[in-house]
Amino acid sequence: MELAFQHFFGSTGFGVSGSLTTVRGDVAIDRSAPPGVDQFALLGLSDTYNVTLIYDKGPLSGRLSYNWRDEFLSATNRDGNAGNPVFTEAFGVVDVSVNYEITPSILLTFEGLNLTNEHLRTFGRDKSNLYFAQELDTRYQLGVRFKF
Repeated sequence: MELAFQHFFGSTGFGVSGSLTTVRGDVAIDRSAPPGVDQFALLGLSDTYNVTLIYDKGPLSGRLSYNWRDEFLSATNRDGNAGNPVFTEAFGVVDVSVNYEITPSILLTFEGLNLTNEHLRTFGRDKSNLYFAQELDTRYQLGVRFKF
């Protein structure tokens, strides 16, 4: 199920948008199954939501967004045929983007991604069974877009 909305507050240029996606499947992995047992499970199923504050008026536009994704099964059969699952931990990130239209043909862009320095973490049957952790820093991007 997915719900989405967007609303602008009159002609102020300010708005808000968001979405919520819930996913349910009857093919899940059994964490208590002994190693070596083949299991079929759907990868990547998880609930997500995002909320975005918007400004878009005249030559200036901007977005400030929070995106969240729940824990999900990202792989099966880690360690060969042992049947060990790999889960990705829930995470949320804050991103910002600002655009300024110099002319109808030239647009300056700025993006800040992962402003809260969220990290990526994968684990096995239990959260204490860490497989991989990566510190993800904030990234900034500047750009110029030309239309011909």
